[in-house]
Parts: sequence; C-alpha cells; structure tokens
Amino acid sequence: MSLKTAKDWNQFLLRLFIAFGFWEVISVPLRSLLFSRFYYDSIYKNFFQSVGMILWVGPILADLVQVFFLGVIVRLAKDSLPTGIVGGLIVAICFSLAAYVGPAISILNFVNVLPNLIVWLWVFSQFLLTLLASLILTYTSDEGF
Repeated sequence: MSLKTAKDWNQFLLRLFIAFGFWEVISVPLRSLLFSRFYYDSIYKNFFQSVGMILWVGPILADLVQVFFLGVIVRLAKDSLPTGIVGGLIVAICFSLAAYVGPAISILNFVNVLPNLIVWLWVFSQFLLTLLASLILTYTSDEGF
C-alpha cells in the first residue's frame, strides 16, 4: 500500500495522530504505575532524574518517532497482514521483539548498569503501548467514508 494520493496521506496521518494520542494518554499512567516503586526506592535514588529535571519534549518526541515509524511499517505491510486484531497482534509482537526484547537482552548481557526488573518492565510497557498503537493503525472498516 502506498501513500500516493492526498486521501491516503490523510488516512495515514489521522490514524497516526489517533494512535499517538492514545499512546500518550496511556503511557504516562502506565509508566508511573510500573516505575513508581523504583522511583521512591533509596537504592535507585541516583538512577532516576527528578520530575522537575526532565525536559518533556524528549519523551514526547521519542513517542512520536516510535508511533510514526510503527505506522510506516504497518502501512508498508498492510497488504500482507491479516485484517483487524490479528494483524495488529502480529505487528505488535514482531515489532516488540525486534525493537525492545532484542536490545534488552543485549543490554542485560553486555552492560551491568541497568537492573533486570526495570529493563523488563520497560519492555512490557513498550509492548502494551505498541499493541495499542498497532491495533489502531491496522483497524480497517468495510464502509467507505
């Protein structure tokens, strides 16, 4: 599937921004829920930055880049994917294995800086966000609007 017409671009950008919106709405509480235990633990006090020191443009831009390239991958593979939830699950699992699980295993084996539980919680949160975005990006409707 290509992006040759304005209608294709409009559909792609609409789905991209819907997926990005859901990603941002869910990512903040999910990350807070998963990582709050470590944030207030005295062992990891120097590991995390304080909330006031975070430049929020960075995480938002990182999320936008992730959702954009996930959308590009879905758009390029859309013809060969099953429609609906199954296609979204396939994309989410494959993308998560390549983008999160592989690097996490490498980081944990080569660098002894990050605690194992924090890395795997990050992989889990990214997988959930990727699953949500993939389901939105692969959604198809039989009705032509």
